[in-house]
Amino acid sequence: MKHITIIVLLILLGVSGCSHKEENKNKITTKGFTKKVKKEDIELKKWIKILEEKSYKINIQKLKNPFVSPQILESIIARKGKIPLELVGILEKHSERIALLQDNTRKGYIVKTGNRIGNITILEIGIDYVLIEEEEINIYGEKEKNKRILYLKKE
Repeated sequence: MKHITIIVLLILLGVSGCSHKEENKNKITTKGFTKKVKKEDIELKKWIKILEEKSYKINIQKLKNPFVSPQILESIIARKGKIPLELVGILEKHSERIALLQDNTRKGYIVKTGNRIGNITILEIGIDYVLIEEEEINIYGEKEKNKRILYLKKE
């Protein structure tokens, strides 16, 4: 029984001695005086630095909408395929071409290169075609410029 008691006491002294050593790790002894030393948390300093930096802002208007319904998407695709203007004729006078255009309401337009009709700009007038640039707003609210060619119909 004496041996067990001695062993238990030795174990308790060993455990208490270990905890005493951990406390002494944070202390520096100089000429009999002890100071507690604070450890630096490098990771904490990094996070504080990141948090102090200027935060960024998200422009919600520039984000694309992933919840566009298929019906709206189909109508926009169908509308893109249709060109409301039709090329009726091309005149040439003094090496300058003039195009005769007609919309779906049968309203006529006489245009030269660089002219605008609503959101449509005339870029080029060829022998049997007109190159136009149409400015549209897509399903995300962004402006898009699409180039199209109107061909002269042969009758």
